Amino acid sequence: MGITMSPQEYAVAFRLLAATARHPENIERVVRERLLHRFTSRPTLLDVGAGAGRVAERLAPYFESLTLLEPNREQVAGFRLEKARVLVEPFEHHRSEEKYDLVLCSHVLYHVPLADWGAFIERLLGCVKPGGYCVIVMAAGRGPTYELCRDFSESLLFGEHLVTTLRRMRLPHEVVATMSGFRAKTFEEMYTLCRFFVLEGCFTSEQLAALSADEARLLDEKLQLRAERCRDADEVYRLEQDEDLVLIPRP
Repeated sequence: MGITMSPQEYAVAFRLLAATARHPENIERVVRERLLHRFTSRPTLLDVGAGAGRVAERLAPYFESLTLLEPNREQVAGFRLEKARVLVEPFEHHRSEEKYDLVLCSHVLYHVPLADWGAFIERLLGCVKPGGYCVIVMAAGRGPTYELCRDFSESLLFGEHLVTTLRRMRLPHEVVATMSGFRAKTFEEMYTLCRFFVLEGCFTSEQLAALSADEARLLDEKLQLRAERCRDADEVYRLEQDEDLVLIPRP
């Protein structure tokens, strides 16, 4: 969508997401409980859009080898794991005949045009070994983060859109509902996190630039109120996020 926040704001948002998001634990639990017994004795993993590698770190004990695709070099710069290889490239540029027991794609589809989802999912499944699985993780159309974003836009993409796409493609799948979320110690941190979700998810940089001074002020005031509502009795700021883990088998 283009740049909508300052580099400093991005740094704060990415730090909070990496440090406090609970989806790595949720993914590890679902893979361990539901999928591991279906894989070969020395399973392999492809993580598409691996970010800072937190999910890969959680899954590493269960896999013989891991391949991480991440186009943002800064995001993955600190990741080190002996049995993992990191490729700094987007999925659309990845060319390999290698197949994996598990192909994971967590919180990536928002950045793919809806019209291209079918082809993107087919490419993901093309990387899966027969008998393996593709797991796609997305925020769900319910819960506090959804309500935050729906306050500013009604055209966002959530897990329900993925399920509709899979049904249209006639692909078998299972949806596992989970609860993730984020924490911040200060109002300023939570305000930045709310700005990240809303400005990145609900507006393009062109739309933000077109706002009048009054519209920009009202948007900012609304975000500040939302951030303040995230403060709990213990003075910690929390924003919960419902997430869907969609399990797609490769016959």
